[in-house]
Amino acid sequence: MMGLLWQSCGKVKAMKRLLTVSLLAISAFSAAEISYQVECKPDVNQISVTMRIPKTEGGAKLQIPNWAPGAYVLRDNFKSVLNLVATDGKGNPLTIETQMTSARKFWDMPTGPGVAVNDICTWVVAPATETVIKYDLNARFTLGAMHWSGPSTYMYETSRKSEPCKLTVKTPAGWQVFAGLDEKKGVFHAPDYDVLADNPVTAGNNLIVDQYVSRGKPHVIVMRGIGKDKVDRPKLIKACQFVTEMQTDFFGKSAPYSKYIWHFDVNEAADGAGGLEHLSSTQISLAAGVGPRAVGVISHEFFHLWNVKRIRSAVLGPFDYTKLPTTGALWWLEGVTDYYAYKLLHHYGWTDDASFFASINSNVQSVRRNPAFKDVSAYESSLRVAEASSGRGNSNGYRISYYSLGWVVGMALDLEIRTRSNGKYSLDDVTKTLWEMCRDEKPGFAETAIRDLCIKYGGPGMEAAYDRIVMQPELPIENALRMGGLEMVTAREPYVDLGFSWSGGPGVTALVVTEVRGPAKDKLMFRDTILAINGTKIEGATGRALGQSIAAATADAKAGTPIRVTVQRAGETKDIDVTPETAFRETVSVNRSPDANPLESKIREQWLAQKPLR
Repeated sequence: MMGLLWQSCGKVKAMKRLLTVSLLAISAFSAAEISYQVECKPDVNQISVTMRIPKTEGGAKLQIPNWAPGAYVLRDNFKSVLNLVATDGKGNPLTIETQMTSARKFWDMPTGPGVAVNDICTWVVAPATETVIKYDLNARFTLGAMHWSGPSTYMYETSRKSEPCKLTVKTPAGWQVFAGLDEKKGVFHAPDYDVLADNPVTAGNNLIVDQYVSRGKPHVIVMRGIGKDKVDRPKLIKACQFVTEMQTDFFGKSAPYSKYIWHFDVNEAADGAGGLEHLSSTQISLAAGVGPRAVGVISHEFFHLWNVKRIRSAVLGPFDYTKLPTTGALWWLEGVTDYYAYKLLHHYGWTDDASFFASINSNVQSVRRNPAFKDVSAYESSLRVAEASSGRGNSNGYRISYYSLGWVVGMALDLEIRTRSNGKYSLDDVTKTLWEMCRDEKPGFAETAIRDLCIKYGGPGMEAAYDRIVMQPELPIENALRMGGLEMVTAREPYVDLGFSWSGGPGVTALVVTEVRGPAKDKLMFRDTILAINGTKIEGATGRALGQSIAAATADAKAGTPIRVTVQRAGETKDIDVTPETAFRETVSVNRSPDANPLESKIREQWLAQKPLR
């Protein structure tokens, strides 16, 4: 028995040693760092990527994301990969086998079964101690700058996305490089592939760079593009810093990053913007005029630091880059983000009541102009987004925008919770509780979490109210506004009708007449090219700039006073006199209701209360 016991103990000790060695091996494997180098080649409008993967004795399977988080569209990025080669660590060539598969999804569409095909490309590389992958991608060098996004640039090893990554960027002399990743001695570091891919990069020798510090953390504004020299830089810094301060104040603690990068591609427009959010940066196409809509987008993208990048559905990280995610919460992640983008600008005093009411009205009208408003709920618009565009997806929603619909739904939920709790709670409580649930790299929330929290703070009867607002189509908008002491007012408004409309697509050098009516009938013709108005030449580098030129030239037009429109028709230049006339159109606005009861008035004043930014 003693001998048997000794033998058994020896086996146990041996097993423990084996387990220890195995754990150390696993630890060493998991700590392996995958490196990327991007070389900028402005002379050929390309970047070259070198990826080094250690410990590939079993071979490597590589993919490149087929979509980018925040943009729910299949992109087939594998088709952009050029000159792909693989070698071992000593430079010896390795074989690459290309495998193509298709992920098919079947939906029970209202009109019958639908099929979407998603092509997935996997490159299988032969075993080696270390695998080195090299490939090229087209990347335009424009006005002294290059910019790229991670998902369309970096491959990943399919079983090793959780391993740390490092990135170096090789550039011509004198270039600057900016990314939201932690940086040490010119090398960027990411804890895993998802974080690497989440960070876009701007590099160049003709960038405009500004900085500010908020709550002890550096924020860098990096501008490129044709309009960068026309930006009122103090105005832009003020807007970015205000947004940073107000949203950090709203969530109550320091912002969840060590530094932040604003990647701005600036055009020459007076207003407008569009962007994509990231964990510690954003990339925004920005109008040089930095008007109200541009500031709204700046606010929207920064709010995403919390809502979507961290407060997120469970399927939104870690990511499956081979297929679009399925979640019914995009109305919250995008639409409610936009609601707060404008609500907080009002709450902290950047905008006034009239501007906030105009935002409400704009989103309400956008929703109601879409016939799908009567058929598709906010939840369904989110859940079925992958079915849009014949199964390729979009970044707007299934049949109706989850941005504008989610905006109005967020407002309705906010007012419903405020009313049912007699002003004790609001949607702010739901948002901040979600933040506590998801912060500090915790998993994303379950699909029922938003509903559960709305019921928690809204109290009895909120179940039915939530389902009516979120889960069913044709949201009762007037009822929601009434809870906030507001109403929609329809009026008949006079305006000066020129008698013609115009348009032009991307790359246009002139605008053409697309509609003729009333005062211009039998004078102008469809497809006349507009050259000048009252002798003022219509000019601009883009269709947008041309449209602004026409708007400026006709801004002082009066009913009954002729204007001279110079057009080109069939190769001839003609001066045509058109006499504008007064016409009428129906307008809708959101106003304070004079008939609000005491509770509605209380909720309205609480909801619209403003406070100075500390």
